[in-house]
Amino acid sequence: MSIFIRKINVLILLATLVVFIPIAHATGISATATYTYSLVSPGVYDYSFTLNNTGTTTIGTFWFSWVPGAGFMSVTPTDITSPTGWTDKTTNGGAAIQWTTTADLLAPGDSLTGFSFESTETPAQLLLDFTGTGTGAGDPITTTTVYAGAPMVGADDIFTVTPTPEPGTMLLTLTGLGLAAASLKSRLLRQS
Repeated sequence: MSIFIRKINVLILLATLVVFIPIAHATGISATATYTYSLVSPGVYDYSFTLNNTGTTTIGTFWFSWVPGAGFMSVTPTDITSPTGWTDKTTNGGAAIQWTTTADLLAPGDSLTGFSFESTETPAQLLLDFTGTGTGAGDPITTTTVYAGAPMVGADDIFTVTPTPEPGTMLLTLTGLGLAAASLKSRLLRQS
């Protein structure tokens, strides 16, 4: 009988862990972000970001291309813009951009646009890993840190910002897929 009770207790413990571990992991600060880019003049690109709060607390700092102690961009960005209520500044000698707010915190579940900058750093370069030494070596250049409030205060979330294809790129891809499907269909019809 005691073996049976121990097995039941183990099953109850496992069931409790299965239920509560994902809940504990889902709380706190968590974010994702995407960016689009466009060529604004020969050799100069505009990068525009959407920050998504996927956690259960607010976000007050969005620090692009940065982890504590290191910035990753090889070219200092220009024409930096911020959403209403947010301010921006470059850090780490121009290798990172810090956007902050104290009044317009990004609420859990919300998204925010309006973060942007221009740079001669190409989209292909932005997709590379940081080749410097020390902190952040080997991290993607788009590695980013967010904080619930002020920079470097409290918990953070570090993640990689991902590109979103431009509508023109998506249109070309869909056109190519459509032509390939039409060609395959034509070939199959000829064979039957």
